[in-house]
Amino acid sequence: MKRFNTIARIMILTVAITLGACGGDSTGGGSHGDGGTGDASGLGEGGVTDDGAQCTNTCDQLDALRCEGTAVQVCAKDDKGCVVWKVQQDCADTTQVCDDSGDAPTCVTPETCDDGIQNQDESDIDCGGICPACPVASQCNDDEDCESKACTNGVCQICKAGTFSCFGNTVRRCADDEGSWVDGATCNPFPRDGATMCDAASGSCIPIPITGNPPGDNDENVTGVYYKFAHFTSSDGLLTSAYDVDSYQDLVYANRGGSHIDVYRVALLDSDGDGKMEPNQHPDNPDNPGPIEQRTLTFVQTYDVTLGSGSHSEIYATADKLYFPRDNQDGKIFEYVMATSQVNTVVDGSDLTIHQLSYDDVGHRWYGSAEHPRRIFAFDPDAGVWVSQFQFPDMTGGHLDGQEFVRDPNTGIGYLYVSDMTSDYIGQYTKDATGNWTQLNLFQYNDPDGEVVEGMGYGALNHFWAGAGSAIYELGGGDLSHYTDPTHQN
Repeated sequence: MKRFNTIARIMILTVAITLGACGGDSTGGGSHGDGGTGDASGLGEGGVTDDGAQCTNTCDQLDALRCEGTAVQVCAKDDKGCVVWKVQQDCADTTQVCDDSGDAPTCVTPETCDDGIQNQDESDIDCGGICPACPVASQCNDDEDCESKACTNGVCQICKAGTFSCFGNTVRRCADDEGSWVDGATCNPFPRDGATMCDAASGSCIPIPITGNPPGDNDENVTGVYYKFAHFTSSDGLLTSAYDVDSYQDLVYANRGGSHIDVYRVALLDSDGDGKMEPNQHPDNPDNPGPIEQRTLTFVQTYDVTLGSGSHSEIYATADKLYFPRDNQDGKIFEYVMATSQVNTVVDGSDLTIHQLSYDDVGHRWYGSAEHPRRIFAFDPDAGVWVSQFQFPDMTGGHLDGQEFVRDPNTGIGYLYVSDMTSDYIGQYTKDATGNWTQLNLFQYNDPDGEVVEGMGYGALNHFWAGAGSAIYELGGGDLSHYTDPTHQN
């Protein structure tokens, strides 16, 4: 009994000492990590609460302040007497941020690129530095501060003396006073032979180069494979004809004879009965081996709209509109409003007979091409003309007959895909850091049906859909799916 009392007295003394640090009446204290008289460091990691329970402390200087995310936090005692960080004020409640660069953390209004004040590292009000580039006549520190990339004597100029630029297909030279561009030669990118394009580096018109590699005699330049998953023909009793096509969500749009657009719905079936929907499953696909899952194609409706004198007009489809060229109206792209059947002109270019088209809905740019030669153009809305982008090599096909602009759903990078009508190759092109197009990949599959490509579009099942006159078929998977399938993990 005497031994028990001794131990009890020791325990009571220990608790009393601990409470002096954790549950006592210490007052005062520093801020911004300054201890002052509120020093509670005696608790360490594990003290004892007022109730005698174990106490885990997260700070050791009472009234100290810090920034944690958007909040100002203070070192204080909780309801058990433990010393912990507690939110004193969440700056986000007043659309502010926590700033600890001064004497004490506090909520401040953040500096932005639209606050009407020259702050941060801006060269002028709300522009330059980390903010968007500045317009002409603004203050600048270097060329990158200016939209024109021309900073002279601390002011953004229109251009830099001795430099050249391209305005559509026209070569321009910077005037000596750096206040204007002077038009020079106009290049002609449209002839099949002898076509030229503007080159800002040399300030001249140069021949349009062929970009990328052909397949090669033994396919040595092929960098990836893809597969065919479905093949619907007019002999099925469903299709009348399907030349240039596009796809949007689960729909496929087919140009029939230049005067009708037939709409079909694609559905994927769990035909192998494993409870999974597997659009990329293919016997030859190492990433997703197995039998091809069955697809169905169901007719939905027909839009009666004149696309031109023949069937050579590719389609770009959205939720409520269809876009197409007319091969007897050079350089134009038309918009068909599904709900009203109204037709509007959305691109009014010249000189280029467009058969294929695609659209970058992020960069807001139209791409167009004719069947000959294998040359891709982009429409320059400022100059009002079609401008050559690149020419691709002969992929052992008859001619260019299908192009599509698709952004990688996982990275957001945009790629332009081109086909070569009677070949089984799809070329993948992208712009490099200098603004020049490069061939990234050349994909191939072996088509046992020997179908041609009469226009193609990306959409249903994250695959490409192609017309073949009397057939519609589906292409994708394999290495191609690394850039087109949102479920693919690199």
